[in-house]
Amino acid sequence: MRGPPKRYVRLLVFLALFIVPVAVVRTWLQWHRQASHTLMKTVLFSAAPEERNNIKAAEALRAKYQDGYFIASVGVSSCFYIGNFFEVCPSFARHRNHHIQTQFPLEREFRIVHKDLTRTSSLRLAGFSRYLSYETISVEQVVKFLTNSEEQIYILEQFEPISERSEPLSKDIMISLRALTEKSVGQTDFVTELDVLFGSDSVEPRVGWHMSREWAIELGNMPKYISVKKHASPVKPLSIPRLEADSQGTFKIVQLADLHYSVGEGHCRDEFPKHDVCHADLKTLSFIEKVLDAEKPQLVVFTGDQIMGDTCFLDSATALLKVVNPVIKRKIPYAIVWGNHDDDGSLDRWQLSLLARSLPFSIFQIGEQDTNDRTFGVGNYAHHINDENGNPISALYFLDSHKMAPNPKVNGAYDWIKEDQWKYFQNYENSFPNQKDSLSMAFFHIPLPEYLNFQSKYSPDYQNPMVGKMNEGITAPRYNSEGLKMLRQLGVKVTSVGHDHCNDFCLLDDSQSPANEDKIWLCYGGAAGEGGYAGYGGTERRIRVYQLDFASKKIETWKVLNSSPSVPFDQQVLVNAGSPKTD
Repeated sequence: MRGPPKRYVRLLVFLALFIVPVAVVRTWLQWHRQASHTLMKTVLFSAAPEERNNIKAAEALRAKYQDGYFIASVGVSSCFYIGNFFEVCPSFARHRNHHIQTQFPLEREFRIVHKDLTRTSSLRLAGFSRYLSYETISVEQVVKFLTNSEEQIYILEQFEPISERSEPLSKDIMISLRALTEKSVGQTDFVTELDVLFGSDSVEPRVGWHMSREWAIELGNMPKYISVKKHASPVKPLSIPRLEADSQGTFKIVQLADLHYSVGEGHCRDEFPKHDVCHADLKTLSFIEKVLDAEKPQLVVFTGDQIMGDTCFLDSATALLKVVNPVIKRKIPYAIVWGNHDDDGSLDRWQLSLLARSLPFSIFQIGEQDTNDRTFGVGNYAHHINDENGNPISALYFLDSHKMAPNPKVNGAYDWIKEDQWKYFQNYENSFPNQKDSLSMAFFHIPLPEYLNFQSKYSPDYQNPMVGKMNEGITAPRYNSEGLKMLRQLGVKVTSVGHDHCNDFCLLDDSQSPANEDKIWLCYGGAAGEGGYAGYGGTERRIRVYQLDFASKKIETWKVLNSSPSVPFDQQVLVNAGSPKTD
């Protein structure tokens, strides 16, 4: 057997004898310089004068925090990386950054926020990364110490240089947790976790978290800010909002398709009409907020490609938080399905799902059979719409349509919803009265093959009804997993997708049956985001709205444009008295 080519051997020897030692030296020098910077020393424990009794303090801590922990110090740690597959963060490069001002020894747990503060490119060859890091001490340790010690302990926050070289506090971190020392133990919510959000337009809508523009990290080119999480007691898990029709028996849904948010303000692609200045995410946000305020929906559905993953290599969480923030601010429940671009950034599909499930007003769920691969996907779930008395009267189904096909030459570019996914929703068949006559809908990202059924199956000379435009090719998978059969069993009357940005039509498909009551409308949401393409046919960004009227058994839909967000167009009745209209 022939060995590897000599040029590869020489390259490996060169890396071992030259590059690695140089990298070690540079890491040590960078750590040494960094250790001289002024960093923050946070408070571990503070008490009002009347509470400087160890037993009382211990009781207050135990009642307030139980099994929680405190952040005791904050710093910046350096690591050496080679590509995206190898990184080492030596312990000697971190400890001098983390000083705890305590009068007693306690065990500390070291944590890193794995978001590179100096990274500027998605391509990593070799170099040094820097991460925000911090140390925590458990409440249990503090309580035990205070209970067993007669020494009166109270520790105040101080900001001092770690070395004799005095430099401005904002050199690495400018953050104030002064509130920790302003109140007594029983009143103060101690900071327990840190995060970093990127970009001047970053927001923090998570429960218990707070971000301030004053807590800036002055490293790298992009603005970035520290977000802090406080331990609030008692901690209550977020409840999933109930979906209910209003007193008139109506339920309105705003579909937000293909927003393509980035980290930072984003870059506009194919803007129409063209403007001299265009910041993609800010313009998209303005459009969304105007539509939400005008329509006042009971539910928002994000149908994939919420974020442009390859522009989110710094932090996908920052981009997703921007996406959901306008909905959370208005306290509107929202559902999410993933597209083919969401997980191209710093978080994979499963990590994005964990974040989405934890957010306020989110009805996103990780299904019982969900997987972090293309075998089943993640984000397959359903929710009922209830009447005023809490009785289910309809259902909404959400599915992961995956991304690229395993064999594009045979199956086309894009993957498909698997048979097991469709079968999973059999659990919901007959889950509420009159399901076959309901106004149920289904949402996913990539269109089904039936979206190509412009010609009637049962009347060859007849075109299936369609309202809206097809300005680009339909990129449905070639393989058909026969999902419409299951949707028909579930009583679904309308499906809505994204993916093809310049298509915004609704097509009445008759492939399942010539009978009107068995036909399903196949709709596109149109694309709302300025960060995604939209160049075909001068397509302006748009948003689709659905209104379900349970009193008259109708589903209506319309769209609005970015330039006229309060002016509906292409208004149509999809379902009337339980039967699709064909005119």
